[in-house]
Amino acid sequence: MEKYDVIIIGAGIAGLGVGGILQNKGFKTAVFEKSKVVGGRSRTFELPGGWRVDMGTHCVDQGVHSSCAKLLTELGTDIPWSHNLEGFMFYGEDGKWKPMMESFNLDEVERKELKDFQTWIKNASDEMIDHYDNVSLTKLLEERVKSPKIGEFCKTVGMVQTTLTESDIISAGEFIHIYRDQMRVSKSPDLPFDAVRMPLGGVQTMMNAMAEAYKKRGGTLKLGTPVRKVLVGKSGPTELVTDGGNYSAPIVVIAAPIWNVLRFLDMAAMDQLAPAWAKRMRECEFETSASMGYTIGTKVPLFDDKCYLSAWRVPGLGMPLQILGHTNFDDTIAPPGHMIAFMGACGTPAQVGDAAFRKKTLDQFWVVLNRMFPNMESNLVWKQDGFTIGIDGLSRSPGMTGRYRLPVELSEVPGLYFSGDCYLGRGVGMNTAASSAVICVDAILSKHGK
Repeated sequence: MEKYDVIIIGAGIAGLGVGGILQNKGFKTAVFEKSKVVGGRSRTFELPGGWRVDMGTHCVDQGVHSSCAKLLTELGTDIPWSHNLEGFMFYGEDGKWKPMMESFNLDEVERKELKDFQTWIKNASDEMIDHYDNVSLTKLLEERVKSPKIGEFCKTVGMVQTTLTESDIISAGEFIHIYRDQMRVSKSPDLPFDAVRMPLGGVQTMMNAMAEAYKKRGGTLKLGTPVRKVLVGKSGPTELVTDGGNYSAPIVVIAAPIWNVLRFLDMAAMDQLAPAWAKRMRECEFETSASMGYTIGTKVPLFDDKCYLSAWRVPGLGMPLQILGHTNFDDTIAPPGHMIAFMGACGTPAQVGDAAFRKKTLDQFWVVLNRMFPNMESNLVWKQDGFTIGIDGLSRSPGMTGRYRLPVELSEVPGLYFSGDCYLGRGVGMNTAASSAVICVDAILSKHGK
């Protein structure tokens, strides 16, 4: 049986991050990945004709200031970044796109209220954010905001941050944390999201850089090697079972989402060793976010704004809207003069998982999108409808962020660790996975440091 100091399951951001840092600290590590390429849910697909399409939108909140960028630096590597985001465009009931502030048409009193609220957020301490982790965004707005317009603005921002559909199920703590850190790196208080960027050439640029950094440090990367079972005992992980053989290590890091972990971790043993944790894992299996919509390629740009397009509710659909024109930020991912755009409607996992609901909604959504962009159908080269459940890992809802998230280690099972966007960590999407990787490494080094 082949042995390592540390075995990591999953070659996404968290898995490669943990593996790369530990390898540099003198541990002999191996990363196992079921797919034949790295990235997990952060992948770029090459289409015929020079198109490169990311799964999801894959904006990296805070760009070069982000947890992802910091993790790349920790791994001794760097990547080129796209043009930065220049704000939000909102779609109104009048059928028009308008810049964020223009769309809400705030009067002088409301502008001051928003400025005061943003100042309060920017000065929020980590301890205060911890307090709001078990509070909904709805309650935060009732407590601190009077204007319904500002309330709708904050709900839309919270939806974009979390892909969750109602302010009742968005954690106020996570909303404050993300908004605060955005404001601290933005160039202007009027554009608190202007540091958002994407890896140039698609998210695979970042994942390949992480993989190369890991291998350069001597790590073993086993692609196309699904883990069938992780056996555990009182003293910790005992064996890793794959189709190609069994492996062992005194430290095993599971960098996979909850719904996959429940299928390969020895949950019968975990029920005995850590019953409260096992119960919570099962309860959280479907506590996630979901989205459906279209990724399209067009002969000409449908719009040229370097903005995120959104609406709290899509007129005629009643669901939250998220649109990103990828090629407005990175023109290397499509043929010259062409456009790639992601157009999504956020839903609950139950809605998005219902085939009949999904078909009806996607058909309605396509009609609405053609009203939003009258030249879309005539310039269409290709379109791909799809849906994702688990787009942002564990949902960032009240009682599920900050210290309430699933831990990166268990005292009941020494040597077993977890990392990724379902576990302890903060930030939008990929940044959660990156910050979780650092937290996990710190926990390992505190007990097993060389």
